[in-house]
Amino acid sequence: MNPNGKGESVYSRSTNAPLSNRRRLMRLTLLPLLAVLLSGCATDRVSGCTKLAGPGWMPLGQPPANATQLLELENLPADSQLVWLGKGPEQVVACYYARGLTSPGCGGSDAYKFVQKNGHWTSQGQLLDFCDTGPS
Repeated sequence: MNPNGKGESVYSRSTNAPLSNRRRLMRLTLLPLLAVLLSGCATDRVSGCTKLAGPGWMPLGQPPANATQLLELENLPADSQLVWLGKGPEQVVACYYARGLTSPGCGGSDAYKFVQKNGHWTSQGQLLDFCDTGPS
């Protein structure tokens, strides 16, 4: 019996303490690792979409103010995972980045280009993804 009058032994409690400390240490180690891995996914999305769009396209910090209207031009749903790229104030690309499971160089990403002319936005359609099959 322990000093508190409970039926639990003092020794059984002390053996659980190192286990809880190990679990806590594991959580503290895994959380930063998880954050690094998730930020890597975001970086992959941006670089994959930039490669798909072509030279000169820069990631936008946030979707354009008229993002919903632009997506409606192609009957696309709004999606928080979209990568938005810009090339000047009159050209934007909305990109759904997807990495292929069978061929990582052929992601199956969808990107749509929108251009403003004479104050009106139009869609220039879907940009085609390419497959990087490596050196030939």
